[in-house]
Amino acid sequence: MGRIPPSVIDEILAKADIADVVGNYVSLKAKGQNMWGLCPFHDEKTPSFSVNPSKGIYKCFGCQKGGNAISFIMEMEGLEYRDAVIYLADRYGVTIPDDASSEAEDKLKRKKERVSNILKEAARFYYLSFQDKDTGKPAREYADKRGLDKETLDHFGIGYSPLGWDTLYKHLKSKGYTDDEMMDSGIFIRSKKNNNILDLFRGRLMFPIFDPMGNIIAFGGRALGDEKPKYVNSPDSLVYKKQNHFYAMNFAKKEKSNTLIVVEGYMDAIAMHRAGFRNTVASLGTAFTDAQLRLCSRYAKEVVFFFDADYAGQEAALRAIHMMSKALRKLSGVELRIKIAKVPDGKDPDEFIKVNGADAFKGVVEHAKYVDDYLLERAYNDNYSDDKGLDKGKYQEDVCRYASWLNDEIKRSSMANTAAGLLGASSEAVYTRINALRDADIKSEGTMSERSIARERRDDLSMRNSSMPEEIENAPDEVQSVTEANAHVINDSATEDEISLLAYAMALGDSLIDEKIVFRTDILRPADFSGDTMKTLVTELLGILDRSGSVSFARMTDYFRQYTINGTEAEAVMLAPYDRADNEKNVEVKRDMYLSYLYKIRISVCEKEEKRILALYSGASSDERVILQKNLQAISQYKDQMKSAMGRL
Repeated sequence: MGRIPPSVIDEILAKADIADVVGNYVSLKAKGQNMWGLCPFHDEKTPSFSVNPSKGIYKCFGCQKGGNAISFIMEMEGLEYRDAVIYLADRYGVTIPDDASSEAEDKLKRKKERVSNILKEAARFYYLSFQDKDTGKPAREYADKRGLDKETLDHFGIGYSPLGWDTLYKHLKSKGYTDDEMMDSGIFIRSKKNNNILDLFRGRLMFPIFDPMGNIIAFGGRALGDEKPKYVNSPDSLVYKKQNHFYAMNFAKKEKSNTLIVVEGYMDAIAMHRAGFRNTVASLGTAFTDAQLRLCSRYAKEVVFFFDADYAGQEAALRAIHMMSKALRKLSGVELRIKIAKVPDGKDPDEFIKVNGADAFKGVVEHAKYVDDYLLERAYNDNYSDDKGLDKGKYQEDVCRYASWLNDEIKRSSMANTAAGLLGASSEAVYTRINALRDADIKSEGTMSERSIARERRDDLSMRNSSMPEEIENAPDEVQSVTEANAHVINDSATEDEISLLAYAMALGDSLIDEKIVFRTDILRPADFSGDTMKTLVTELLGILDRSGSVSFARMTDYFRQYTINGTEAEAVMLAPYDRADNEKNVEVKRDMYLSYLYKIRISVCEKEEKRILALYSGASSDERVILQKNLQAISQYKDQMKSAMGRL
């Protein structure tokens, strides 16, 4: 068992075109050799985010984040390294060997499989409980009252959780599942009184929640009467993060519609599927998130949101619009049209469809308003009354604030024109105010983003400086304890010449191992460098060349992200020297620059060794002096060879 083979990573980075990967999130425009766009990691008005297709890397000159396709996907999708590699491998058709996992990864995989099996068995248990003549009677009566026929119940896998405190627990225990496994599933709690494990769901109509691939990952439970809370939802668990999912997305994605409808409740989603709107999903008891927005963008070009008509629902709509506007400003490559729908008479979709039918509801969906129109209407309606008319002060405050959220300059201008007529002001004055609020908002977000990024970078540097190699992590405890105690002495130092040497070695690429260009004895080696980090990076470089015969900066960036050089992120240190080296297109000139740094370093190493030997000489015995003299002579001869070679350049 081992990690994903380096050769597979090489293949992924070779196939995963960085412009294509980033372009799914950021709108890029070509300028010279690079492509530029607004950084997705911090708020900015002027593009400082650069993508270099030839090197396979990205770099933001504002927040300093950079890397290759793998690190970009890690950031954007919130994935661990291995998961990001798998994500790209799947997208670009690269096969990962079945045995490419560590013992720890295999253990985690087995735990997740056990949890998945628990959730499947729980769903079966709930379903059979619903069908049971006596146990499921109250649930069947409730379902009948809500108009849920057998076809719908079976399609969504709806079940019932019996009233007992540990009915499901005992059932799963009889199937051989352990207490720890059941607690990992998220559908059990511990008694505060005696620490016994209890069923989370009791006496509720049960809605299995599936991931987009159709795997059960959680449950929602609806009370059958007026008891509170009305809904109980699974907490985050080993296999479930609610901010990353929707209810019924496994069904909605099959419609392959350009439009996705998002409602708030399970019953609303089910009612809309029954009425023919099978491109509907429901949020999962949480505020709408960036991750859910990205998930929407995978399956649709337009999203229609339904929020409850009450005050809380409409305030949630405003928060969601503001959040989505900020997210889309960063994800400028995501083309997603947002609409807000409102069910007449304050009804929810389920109620409206029952009373008025599917055809009438189709009209509600079709008349959903684009965000700018919705915000204009909200600003007016919230500040108008029949007896007092329009409160212009509050209207101005609301309409300018709402318009400042929009990323589309034309829509901001249009809102300014409409508002100006009601305020008795010029469009230019209103538009200026809107943009001032927008600039202040972006500046505030940027400040918070910079602080967050600074904290992340400090944490990242700390992690890089203290991280142990995999072989140490797997060593016996007594070895780890010694290593951990001395972790602070890891040497990440490097001279300017050493950094330039590594940069030219990378820029030479496959020419470095072509004996017609570089003699074998002139290939750099870890011993040429003084610091641990540089020795490791050279080892990785030679390993890549040995495997594939070529090397890319993107591939080396995959290693740079793990280390620091002179206390700074390795990728930040190496980028500029590599650019200078790579800009030299004449391979002979590039080779000579490489050799000049190599010889200079090797001469310096010889001189240091000569000083060390001379310092030992005075205190050595006669026999030791003979050995030291031989060593000193050999080093002197080698140094002269380096000087002679350097003189021929």
